[in-house]
Amino acid sequence: MRDYKLLLAGLILLLLIIFIAIFTWLWSSNRKNIDPLPIMANANESSATTQDEVNTLTDSTLYIKAEEDLQAPLDDIIVSFESRYPHVQVVPSYVPASDLLTLSNANPNHDKRSELGADIDMIIANDSLSVDRLTPLQAELKAAQNKINQDKENISNTDDKKVDTAETGAIETDNAEARTLNSFSYALKEKQALEGVILTENTAAINFRNFLLSSTGQDILEKYDYYNIEGYKNSVNDLFNPTSRAQEAANANTVNVADALSNSK
Repeated sequence: MRDYKLLLAGLILLLLIIFIAIFTWLWSSNRKNIDPLPIMANANESSATTQDEVNTLTDSTLYIKAEEDLQAPLDDIIVSFESRYPHVQVVPSYVPASDLLTLSNANPNHDKRSELGADIDMIIANDSLSVDRLTPLQAELKAAQNKINQDKENISNTDDKKVDTAETGAIETDNAEARTLNSFSYALKEKQALEGVILTENTAAINFRNFLLSSTGQDILEKYDYYNIEGYKNSVNDLFNPTSRAQEAANANTVNVADALSNSK
């Protein structure tokens, strides 16, 4: 009888260990960076960072300039983003709408960003960013990048004069081009699409944009009455139940025969 109790206790302990191991595996798996829908990037953007790449990233800083009305939801999103990307520090600055689309005095800690041609990596607006609105910013970004390229050439020419040997030619410099600005929609407020734009090639900016569009980012925005981007929920419904919208459309187009006959009299 005693051996039976010991065997039962051992079996219960074994089941408990197995349960803890399964729970730990599920918990670690659910922390991976998985977005429910594919997010397309344009030709000059790198692809979304995988979880293995996140674990090997060096420390980096992401500078964001946003409208002051967005401070509450963005602060909430930044906390969640930094917990998923522990190697990335997000430094936001919140400004009035009139000061949003400019590079000047974008961030007081602009030394590192100046190497990329801008003091900020991303702009997030509480409004739409049309091509016309982005045109002055594009020109300013191009001018800033051209100045950086010219400074590099001047430094190279100075160094070349110091070397002054027959075997040494001019030192080549890699002149970067300013990024082409293309806005992206991240939420809706009433019928107005809210948009953002990435200014630099900082991978953290692309990851932050993808996080805004992920289910986690969209859920946080919805808490502050910023609703899902157009078609987002419908796309999710189609992914898991492709006949749902077709059935809704069929129901909407159904004509009551009795009403049709009465109207024709």
